[in-house]
Amino acid sequence: MTPDPETELAAILDQVQDMPSLSPVLARLTALIASPDTTANDITLAISRDPGLVTRVLKLVNSAYYGFTRRISTITSAVVILGFKQIRNMALSSFVFDNFVNIASPRFDINGLWRHSLGVATFAAAVARLVAPRNIEDIFICGLLHDLGKFVLFRSDPEKAVRIFELAERDNLPFLAAENRLSAYDHARLGAAATERWKLPSSVVEVIRFHHAPLKAPEASSLPTAVINFADIMARSLLMGEGGGKRVEILSPEIWGRIGLSWPSVEKISRQAAKDYVDAAAFYA
Repeated sequence: MTPDPETELAAILDQVQDMPSLSPVLARLTALIASPDTTANDITLAISRDPGLVTRVLKLVNSAYYGFTRRISTITSAVVILGFKQIRNMALSSFVFDNFVNIASPRFDINGLWRHSLGVATFAAAVARLVAPRNIEDIFICGLLHDLGKFVLFRSDPEKAVRIFELAERDNLPFLAAENRLSAYDHARLGAAATERWKLPSSVVEVIRFHHAPLKAPEASSLPTAVINFADIMARSLLMGEGGGKRVEILSPEIWGRIGLSWPSVEKISRQAAKDYVDAAAFYA
């Protein structure tokens, strides 16, 4: 019997209840960045209330990922150089790492899943530079959070999470297929529910919700969702981390056409993404 959609949604939200809320500073940053009236001074003041965040922002702006020849020593300069959305991405990334990745398990390497998320984010950002240059930061955070539902499941029900990962590995199944055998909901819906609770932009929520079904995504999220789907496949092909199971899905011609790349450009993107992946992994380690 097919589960009632409302029952499924209730089950998802029950799982999300055990998830940590955004810190007041991160919640404030998210709200500020959503407002067109926000200034660099507003962002600087918000960051300054969290010494840990100050340290991470300065570490990021002075990291190899950006490669500045002079040292940036003030938050004001860092905000101007990085931009509002890059600051948000860094803060969200650190929040997810601190609350979901630092979970020890003798049966699963959750750091491998984090490395996969970084791989998808860096590959997607490299694609976005060509096909959506105004949305690079948004596409990066969508890539980083695309598998958030797996982290939430691992935190709230680690036994079920491990069973799904082991089934995908043992039977050479796509993770989504293994999930559908053992769960009433999948990680895409769970991740979307989590980001809705965090009040992230609907554009991010919808990409997470449809990253395994880009052709069903709303028109406004159509291209970013296709990019994340492609980046997910390529990150697996390039062995960037461990997304669950060894099977790599095939990119549909419709999604490939929607992205609008040529295969020679993919080779260039892959080289750039590999470099960015190493730099990002060093920062987020």
